[in-house]
Amino acid sequence: MKKIATIIDNFDKSIYDINRSNLNKLNKLKENIKISKTSLQQLRLEIRRNDFKTIKSEIKFFKHQKPYVQGRLNFYIKLNKYLLKYPPAGKLKQENYIYKELKKLEINKRKHLAFVKYYKLKENHLDHLYFLRANNQLDLFIETFHYDDLDFSTSHDLLVSHIICQDLLTKFYTKELETLEVKNIEIKVEEVKPEIFNNLTWSASKTDLTELLFALNAAGAIRNGNSDLKKLQEISKELFDIDLGNMHKTFEQIKSRKKDTTKFLDKLKFSLSNEIESRL
Repeated sequence: MKKIATIIDNFDKSIYDINRSNLNKLNKLKENIKISKTSLQQLRLEIRRNDFKTIKSEIKFFKHQKPYVQGRLNFYIKLNKYLLKYPPAGKLKQENYIYKELKKLEINKRKHLAFVKYYKLKENHLDHLYFLRANNQLDLFIETFHYDDLDFSTSHDLLVSHIICQDLLTKFYTKELETLEVKNIEIKVEEVKPEIFNNLTWSASKTDLTELLFALNAAGAIRNGNSDLKKLQEISKELFDIDLGNMHKTFEQIKSRKKDTTKFLDKLKFSLSNEIESRL
């Protein structure tokens, strides 16, 4: 039926236009829901005015055409609820929320696994039972889905809509998780040192620098002796481009010297004395 194809084409175009508009997410969904309901009503009226001329056309409508619109309506409604309940902040909360929604989809899928396989494998040997209104099987599924118009429903067309909705939601949730991962990748920006810090390479040994830092701390020269040695180590790394490794282990080695325990400090004292004398 050409009219049915036209209604679905117009539905696609309208949804496309809304999704490209400047409306926010929730307003887009509102419009999409409205368009979907209107298109379904148009399909309902068309079926009432012009019934199917062949069994093949009726199966096509209830297996593919009606579920195409109905499935998207279900998707937009569920997506609207999802966005309204979505945690506004906290990566872990947001991820947990999405995983819970995915788990719900998986549980629902298992309830009708045999039919899901039938539909997704594009089988057709039971189409005359599933997608014709004359087979009187609606009562077998009435507890699962709501039918407000028996002339516009078969035993399985709403189940197909449900599958389409689930697939769209799964794709959406997966993309949401990927977006969260991208947002939380820490982009490390290399900090450029001020020019004044360039070429300040420490030319003595690591042990000498360790001895100096412990001495400064012990003498109360930095924060009255309450400075964090770990922080001093990090500053030395930035300033002199040198990694002191395990400073406490190095300090134990300094303590275990048999002579010249303060070897580097003694050298500093001697060098400074000579400098002073040379300038007299």
